[in-house]
Amino acid sequence: MKKVFFALVLAVLFFGCKSTPAESTEEAPPPVAEIPPQPSSPPPVKETPAPPPEISAAAYYSQGNDAYNRNDFDSAIDNYTEAIKKDPGMADAYLARGNAYSGKLDSANAQNDYTAAAKINSDYDHYARGYSLLMAKDYKPAVSEFSQAISLKTNLFAAYNDRGIAYTNLGNIDLAMADFAEAFNINPNSAFPYNNRGNAYLVIANYDKAIADYTKAMELFPAMVYPYSGRGLANYRSRVYDKAIADYTKAIVITPRDSTLYTLRGDAYSARGDKTQAAADYATAKGLGAP
Repeated sequence: MKKVFFALVLAVLFFGCKSTPAESTEEAPPPVAEIPPQPSSPPPVKETPAPPPEISAAAYYSQGNDAYNRNDFDSAIDNYTEAIKKDPGMADAYLARGNAYSGKLDSANAQNDYTAAAKINSDYDHYARGYSLLMAKDYKPAVSEFSQAISLKTNLFAAYNDRGIAYTNLGNIDLAMADFAEAFNINPNSAFPYNNRGNAYLVIANYDKAIADYTKAMELFPAMVYPYSGRGLANYRSRVYDKAIADYTKAIVITPRDSTLYTLRGDAYSARGDKTQAAADYATAKGLGAP
């Protein structure tokens, strides 16, 4: 009987100590926390470049002057045009752009700009009128107008240079030389006073000095045709026909549709005794409208 009771006690102890999952007193492990997805690294922020600083009318005008002094007339015109856009009342920009157009031998646009400058600043009126008279080959009144411009200290380089041209055409070579010297002092990098003084030396048959001035003008402004044709004429009159032909040929490369250049080179060929080449140049000149 004791054995049976002992067995029952063990059974009760055994089964009584086994609990169901719901009744378990064992502490459940805490739930694993979910790790939120990590955002990908943001793309680097692109810095917006700062806008270029705005260029003033005065800065464009200064850049135009620099280009003009390098004989880069296209860049000068572009910069002066920008200056005028910024400041439509900037008379100096019109005047300077007129000078650049004149450098390109564009007398119509030059005259328009000189007139525009004079409308803004009446001091520029004398130079504008002088230029118009010079283009019309009315040299005496042109000299008077340029002299008035010089007295007002307006557009001095162009006024001295252009008055020198007028004096040359009037035969006043000493006065022309003095004006070209003043132009050199104002702008020593310009080819025009050298070319124009070469023309003055040509008038008085000082061919060596003419050739020297034309050569200097070529160095300063290789794209200008006049020093080549002028030096060609000086060489021709010096009877150095081979050099004359070479100069005229270079001039023709620059302006291939100028009938006068073919006529002049034909004359040089003829003087050298090359009648075939001379005839070919005369025929070309006639085809381009020469009488």
